[in-house]
Amino acid sequence: MDKLKDIYIATFSNKAEETARKYGFGLEINDLCISSNLEEEKREWLIDRIQGELEKANAFKRKAIMHGPFTELTPSAIDPLAIDLMRKRYRSTLDICSHFGIRDIVLHDGYIPLIYQKPWHLKRSILFWTEFAEEIPDGTRVYIENVFDDEPDLLLEIVETVNEKLMLPQGKEKYRICLDIGHANAMSNRDNKSNTENIIEWIIKMGPLIGHFHLHNNDGTGDLHDDVNSGTLIVEDILSAIEKYCREDVTMTIESRNAEPSAKYLYDYYSKR
Repeated sequence: MDKLKDIYIATFSNKAEETARKYGFGLEINDLCISSNLEEEKREWLIDRIQGELEKANAFKRKAIMHGPFTELTPSAIDPLAIDLMRKRYRSTLDICSHFGIRDIVLHDGYIPLIYQKPWHLKRSILFWTEFAEEIPDGTRVYIENVFDDEPDLLLEIVETVNEKLMLPQGKEKYRICLDIGHANAMSNRDNKSNTENIIEWIIKMGPLIGHFHLHNNDGTGDLHDDVNSGTLIVEDILSAIEKYCREDVTMTIESRNAEPSAKYLYDYYSKR
């Protein structure tokens, strides 16, 4: 299985472009994460910046992934103007992606515990993502990412329900899940399971609905974005679970703060398979 072609590096990582070029990996663009970067007066700067990152990584010969905006954006918002802002930022994201021919987009699920209860977030999310699907061009896919989720069931039900409502054929779904293993490790209630066993349980439950992974590690208490092999997660066991329970075309992005150690680890791991 040639998974090296399915590996990306987040551009917020130190030396992301140089490391991507060295190992032949793609880029996941993070310049849109801060929503205000999508203001119209910043468009020329934004396009030049992304163009420069792709050129530096020599990534034009393969697809890139876009990480969309997330600051102050949640489908749970009660104020309709907040939902309008979310739609506006996501439309701008689709426009930037169209400019670069990018057809894979990661967006946060926007769950905020202690502010919005899970049943409310579930209801509002299903409504938002179902309606927004009309604006997603055919051939473009959105990967909805866990951030503050403490278990897999909420995000799983959102994506399953929305896809059922849209009634698109298998392989043509507009939504799949982006499982961020570092977020899940930091936020989960592990119920006496080891950290690694817990993440594997997420993978088993979400299975084929996972289209993309964010890979980084931590000590289980905070979102540190450490190297994939530096933390409480045994990454080799997680990669084996991905091969067993997920689609063959699943992709993954290194989200460690320092790109090189994680890139080398994954390159060595998949080169031997």
